[in-house]
Amino acid sequence: MVWTLFDRIGFSVSFVCAIHCLAMPILLPLVPILAGTFWVSESTEAYVMVATILIAAPALFRGYLLHRKFRVPAIFILGLLFLLIRPEAHTHEHIHLHGDDILHFTLAALGGFSLAMGHWLNLRFCKSCPSCTDHNKPCH
Repeated sequence: MVWTLFDRIGFSVSFVCAIHCLAMPILLPLVPILAGTFWVSESTEAYVMVATILIAAPALFRGYLLHRKFRVPAIFILGLLFLLIRPEAHTHEHIHLHGDDILHFTLAALGGFSLAMGHWLNLRFCKSCPSCTDHNKPCH
């Protein structure tokens, strides 16, 4: 029950992260209006990404250990790669309104959607797994 909640929260946070990243290029003309708000601050991206990864890592690897479906950790690793290879991922200087921003937001959105998909798969596997409903039964 706790892990199901973890996966649901992880799915929600990852999905919101992806939607935020997709919306940012559309909202860029509003940056002067939104300047200084939570939605366009550098810390928002960092906080959401850290929360997403801290929830995803234990939930998705626990799902793999329980169900032995390699897709789940593979999707987690793919999501991390998308987040790590985006432009300006390793700097504290994030300059908006450049061509690299579209790539940055696209890769971050793909990372968020990948992590959300891993949580969704975990939830789907748990629905058909006897071990998730009765902890005395093996999964396979």
